[in-house]
Amino acid sequence: MAPEKREWTVPAPLRALMWWPGIAFVLVMIAPEAAAASIAASGAVLVALGAVAPFVTRRIRRPRPAGPHADDRPTVEMPTIEIERAA
Repeated sequence: MAPEKREWTVPAPLRALMWWPGIAFVLVMIAPEAAAASIAASGAVLVALGAVAPFVTRRIRRPRPAGPHADDRPTVEMPTIEIERAA
């Protein structure tokens, strides 16, 4: 059987850049005299954020290493109850 193909996804920096037009519009509305510099800076910040965010999320979601007390959770043993049949 052929290996299952993995679907292509948009890289994180490009996904972050999808916010750029909206942010650029807001920046131009707030400070039109500094539009060129603020738009360029916002694009650079979004690319950096898109590049760093996957590493941070992987770091946060990383499974904890199994130590000597990895499965040392308390357990509860329930008594067995026998139910008699109705006559």
